[in-house]
Amino acid sequence: MKFEDNETRYEFRQFDQDLSKVRDTFASLGSGKSLPVSRETYIVTRLNIESNVKIRGGRLQVKTLRGRQGMLEQWARPLNAEFPVSVEDVEGIVLPALGLDLEIGRGGALSESALTALVSGQHSLATVKVDKQRTLYDLGNCVAEFCELQIGDDKLQTVALESLDAEAALSVLNKVGLGEAQNESYAEFLQRRLF
Repeated sequence: MKFEDNETRYEFRQFDQDLSKVRDTFASLGSGKSLPVSRETYIVTRLNIESNVKIRGGRLQVKTLRGRQGMLEQWARPLNAEFPVSVEDVEGIVLPALGLDLEIGRGGALSESALTALVSGQHSLATVKVDKQRTLYDLGNCVAEFCELQIGDDKLQTVALESLDAEAALSVLNKVGLGEAQNESYAEFLQRRLF
Protein backbone atom coordinates (compact mmCIF):
# COMPACT_ATOMS: atom_id res chain seq x y z
CA MET A 1 0.00 0.00 0.00
CA LYS A 2 1.31 3.48 -0.90
CA PHE A 3 -0.02 6.65 0.66
CA GLU A 4 -0.35 10.01 -1.05
CA ASP A 5 1.50 12.91 0.60
CA ASN A 6 -1.74 14.79 1.24
CA GLU A 7 -3.43 11.88 3.03
CA THR A 8 -3.66 12.21 6.80
CA ARG A 9 -2.82 8.87 8.36
CA TYR A 10 -2.89 7.13 11.69
CA GLU A 11 0.50 6.16 13.03
CA PHE A 12 2.06 4.20 15.85
CA ARG A 13 5.79 3.96 16.63
CA GLN A 14 7.92 2.36 19.32
CA PHE A 15 11.68 2.48 19.99
CA ASP A 16 13.68 -0.19 21.85
CA GLN A 17 16.95 -2.10 21.80
CA ASP A 18 15.44 -5.31 20.39
CA LEU A 19 12.16 -5.40 18.48
CA SER A 20 12.95 -8.52 16.45
CA LYS A 21 9.86 -10.38 17.75
CA VAL A 22 7.62 -7.65 16.35
CA ARG A 23 9.59 -7.74 13.06
CA ASP A 24 9.06 -11.50 12.81
CA THR A 25 5.33 -11.09 13.41
CA PHE A 26 5.12 -8.39 10.71
CA ALA A 27 6.89 -10.83 8.36
CA SER A 28 4.34 -13.54 9.16
CA LEU A 29 1.47 -11.18 8.24
CA GLY A 30 2.72 -9.75 4.94
CA SER A 31 5.54 -9.49 2.45
CA GLY A 32 8.56 -7.36 3.33
CA LYS A 33 10.77 -5.15 1.19
CA SER A 34 14.18 -3.92 2.36
CA LEU A 35 15.05 -0.36 1.38
CA PRO A 36 18.55 1.03 0.77
CA VAL A 37 20.33 2.38 3.85
CA SER A 38 19.57 6.07 4.26
CA ARG A 39 21.04 8.93 6.26
CA GLU A 40 18.43 11.44 7.38
CA THR A 41 18.85 14.73 9.19
CA TYR A 42 16.11 15.57 11.67
CA ILE A 43 15.51 19.16 12.75
CA VAL A 44 14.36 18.84 16.35
CA THR A 45 12.67 21.61 18.35
CA ARG A 46 12.47 21.92 22.10
CA LEU A 47 9.22 23.94 21.66
CA ASN A 48 6.80 21.12 20.77
CA ILE A 49 6.45 17.44 19.87
CA GLU A 50 3.72 18.06 17.30
CA SER A 51 6.02 18.31 14.29
CA ASN A 52 8.50 16.08 12.53
CA VAL A 53 10.89 17.90 10.18
CA LYS A 54 13.60 16.02 8.33
CA ILE A 55 15.87 16.06 5.32
CA ARG A 56 15.99 12.81 3.35
CA GLY A 57 17.34 12.19 -0.13
CA GLY A 58 17.57 15.87 -1.08
CA ARG A 59 14.02 16.59 0.10
CA LEU A 60 12.62 18.52 3.04
CA GLN A 61 9.70 16.70 4.67
CA VAL A 62 7.35 18.08 7.31
CA LYS A 63 4.73 16.14 9.25
CA THR A 64 2.37 17.76 11.76
CA LEU A 65 0.26 16.12 14.43
CA ARG A 66 -3.46 16.67 13.82
CA GLY A 67 -4.89 14.66 16.69
CA ARG A 68 -4.96 11.45 18.67
CA GLN A 69 -7.36 8.54 18.64
CA GLY A 70 -6.68 6.21 21.51
CA MET A 71 -3.08 5.07 21.23
CA LEU A 72 -2.77 6.28 17.63
CA GLU A 73 -1.52 9.65 16.44
CA GLN A 74 -2.94 11.26 13.31
CA TRP A 75 -0.27 12.95 11.18
CA ALA A 76 -0.55 15.15 8.06
CA ARG A 77 2.23 15.96 5.60
CA PRO A 78 1.97 19.62 4.59
CA LEU A 79 5.37 19.65 2.84
CA ASN A 80 7.52 17.21 0.88
CA ALA A 81 9.68 19.42 -1.32
CA GLU A 82 12.93 19.03 -3.20
CA PHE A 83 15.72 21.46 -2.34
CA PRO A 84 16.04 24.35 -2.87
CA VAL A 85 12.85 25.06 -0.84
CA SER A 86 11.05 28.37 -1.28
CA VAL A 87 11.39 30.99 1.44
CA GLU A 88 7.59 31.10 1.45
CA ASP A 89 7.38 27.41 2.40
CA VAL A 90 10.11 27.77 5.03
CA GLU A 91 8.38 30.78 6.63
CA GLY A 92 4.83 29.49 6.21
CA ILE A 93 5.19 25.76 6.96
CA VAL A 94 8.62 24.73 8.29
CA LEU A 95 9.32 27.39 10.92
CA PRO A 96 5.76 27.40 12.38
CA ALA A 97 5.94 23.58 12.64
CA LEU A 98 9.11 24.05 14.70
CA GLY A 99 7.38 26.62 16.93
CA LEU A 100 9.13 29.66 15.43
CA ASP A 101 7.82 32.86 13.83
CA LEU A 102 10.68 34.31 11.79
CA GLU A 103 11.01 36.35 8.63
CA ILE A 104 14.06 35.24 6.68
CA GLY A 105 13.84 37.37 3.56
CA ARG A 106 11.81 38.10 0.48
CA GLY A 107 11.38 35.54 -2.25
CA GLY A 108 14.00 33.09 -3.37
CA ALA A 109 14.74 29.66 -2.01
CA LEU A 110 16.99 27.95 0.52
CA SER A 111 19.45 25.19 -0.23
CA GLU A 112 19.92 22.35 2.25
CA SER A 113 23.09 23.99 3.62
CA ALA A 114 21.35 27.38 3.96
CA LEU A 115 18.49 25.79 5.91
CA THR A 116 20.96 23.93 8.14
CA ALA A 117 22.80 27.21 8.80
CA LEU A 118 19.51 28.93 9.69
CA VAL A 119 18.65 26.11 12.10
CA SER A 120 22.08 26.21 13.77
CA GLY A 121 21.47 29.85 14.70
CA GLN A 122 18.34 29.03 16.73
CA HIS A 123 18.89 28.01 20.36
CA SER A 124 15.57 26.11 20.45
CA LEU A 125 16.53 23.87 17.50
CA ALA A 126 19.07 21.12 16.94
CA THR A 127 19.89 18.74 14.13
CA VAL A 128 20.67 15.06 14.44
CA LYS A 129 21.78 12.57 11.79
CA VAL A 130 20.05 9.19 11.82
CA ASP A 131 21.22 6.23 9.74
CA LYS A 132 18.39 3.84 8.89
CA GLN A 133 18.07 0.33 7.48
CA ARG A 134 14.33 0.00 6.86
CA THR A 135 12.11 -2.93 5.91
CA LEU A 136 8.50 -2.21 4.94
CA TYR A 137 5.70 -4.78 5.20
CA ASP A 138 2.48 -4.56 3.19
CA LEU A 139 -0.31 -5.65 5.55
CA GLY A 140 -3.29 -4.77 3.36
CA ASN A 141 -4.83 -1.63 4.89
CA CYS A 142 -1.62 -0.92 6.81
CA VAL A 143 2.06 -0.47 6.15
CA ALA A 144 4.40 -1.70 8.89
CA GLU A 145 8.05 -0.77 9.28
CA PHE A 146 10.99 -2.36 11.05
CA CYS A 147 14.07 -0.18 11.17
CA GLU A 148 17.57 -0.53 12.56
CA LEU A 149 18.85 2.89 13.62
CA GLN A 150 22.23 4.36 14.36
CA ILE A 151 22.30 7.75 16.08
CA GLY A 152 25.88 8.68 16.85
CA ASP A 153 27.36 5.62 18.57
CA ASP A 154 23.96 4.29 19.68
CA LYS A 155 22.27 1.43 17.87
CA LEU A 156 18.60 0.68 18.43
CA GLN A 157 15.46 -0.40 16.62
CA THR A 158 12.06 1.05 15.89
CA VAL A 159 8.81 -0.40 14.60
CA ALA A 160 5.94 1.57 13.12
CA LEU A 161 2.50 1.14 11.65
CA GLU A 162 0.67 3.53 9.32
CA SER A 163 -2.88 3.37 7.99
CA LEU A 164 -5.70 5.57 6.74
CA ASP A 165 -8.01 3.36 8.84
CA ALA A 166 -7.66 3.63 12.63
CA GLU A 167 -9.52 0.37 13.28
CA ALA A 168 -7.28 -1.56 10.88
CA ALA A 169 -4.18 -0.14 12.59
CA LEU A 170 -5.45 -1.06 16.06
CA SER A 171 -6.29 -4.58 14.89
CA VAL A 172 -2.72 -5.13 13.61
CA LEU A 173 -1.19 -3.65 16.77
CA ASN A 174 -3.19 -6.15 18.84
CA LYS A 175 -2.07 -9.03 16.58
CA VAL A 176 1.61 -8.17 17.00
CA GLY A 177 1.39 -7.69 20.77
CA LEU A 178 1.57 -3.89 20.82
CA GLY A 179 -2.03 -3.24 21.84
CA GLU A 180 -0.97 -1.82 25.22
CA ALA A 181 2.35 -0.28 24.13
CA GLN A 182 3.33 3.39 24.36
CA ASN A 183 3.26 5.34 21.09
CA GLU A 184 6.30 7.62 20.67
CA SER A 185 6.93 9.64 17.52
CA TYR A 186 10.38 10.55 16.21
CA ALA A 187 9.68 14.13 17.31
CA GLU A 188 9.08 13.07 20.91
CA PHE A 189 11.88 10.49 20.98
CA LEU A 190 14.55 12.79 19.53
CA GLN A 191 13.50 15.74 21.69
CA ARG A 192 13.88 13.54 24.77
CA ARG A 193 17.36 12.45 23.62
CA LEU A 194 18.64 15.90 22.68
CA PHE A 195 17.10 18.21 25.27
